[in-house]
Amino acid sequence: MAAVTIRYGMTNEIRRDFDNDESVGDLLNNRSILGALNAPEGCSAVSMGETLDHGSSLGNYTSITLEKQASSKA
Repeated sequence: MAAVTIRYGMTNEIRRDFDNDESVGDLLNNRSILGALNAPEGCSAVSMGETLDHGSSLGNYTSITLEKQASSKA
């Protein structure tokens, strides 16, 4: 188990325990966590200034910030 603090925006923060086999992609697809943080779907996960790969294990992080991805207009 890994305890991870997840943030979105200036004031929204929760702390959850994740199994070692859960990935960043699992976090980004978890509607209950996104809802608790009032975060939209399609966020990216960032830790220490680096965008995280969806396959990365959540056990590698203690703090993750969700950021809304910029929409691309071509």
